[in-house]
Amino acid sequence: MADNTQTEPYDLNIGAGQTFIPGFVNVDIHERAEVTLDLGKDRLPFPDDSVRTVFSVATLEHIPDYLFALGEIHRVLKHGGELLLNLPYVTLTEHHLVNPYHLHNFSERSFDFFDPRKLKGSAAEDNDIAFRRVYAEFRYLSYMGLMPRPVRTWARRHLFNVVRDFDIALVAIKDGGRATKVNEARVRELKARMAELKCSRRPYDTDIQANGTGPGGSSLRARARERLLPYRERITT
Repeated sequence: MADNTQTEPYDLNIGAGQTFIPGFVNVDIHERAEVTLDLGKDRLPFPDDSVRTVFSVATLEHIPDYLFALGEIHRVLKHGGELLLNLPYVTLTEHHLVNPYHLHNFSERSFDFFDPRKLKGSAAEDNDIAFRRVYAEFRYLSYMGLMPRPVRTWARRHLFNVVRDFDIALVAIKDGGRATKVNEARVRELKARMAELKCSRRPYDTDIQANGTGPGGSSLRARARERLLPYRERITT
């Protein structure tokens, strides 16, 4: 966390092993994160419906039980809360499919399985995870980004090494009876939010870490854990 006064609604940066975001709760399996846990098996130490934004870059593909992680993200998000992800694209061979630390593949269709209007229920799954996609944006390799949109779409669906990675913005559905804003205005809002947060990431400063006075420092982690301790105790007993 950037300060010691943050309260609900929280904003989370998940996968903060290399960089942190000021003003966010930075979560990772690495000990230098302010909240250290294994998102594949540890519950997030936040109450239900207490989080406004979850931002994550190149993380979900590393988590063995990513459905558990996604369930925890869904649990803590408010209805209509935003999940902003950057992920490697499924058909990238050079740095994704051959990476032994990448355990899952993702495309723009991956999260349709959590949308009640699309594929949720098609696998006879038993969970409450529900999201709706607001937009997906792709980073094409080489000249492919210059091709007309129909050509890009066809190539993305049928060829390897067309897309390097992609951003996807989702909103959490917590109550099917409540409206979820997904329109052009929300697309513009979340694209701007994604760009802002990518630019806000900061590398950890080892000098600051050493004296415990800044992001990643022991005193900041201690303050974060102390503030979250009451809820952490409730979910582990």
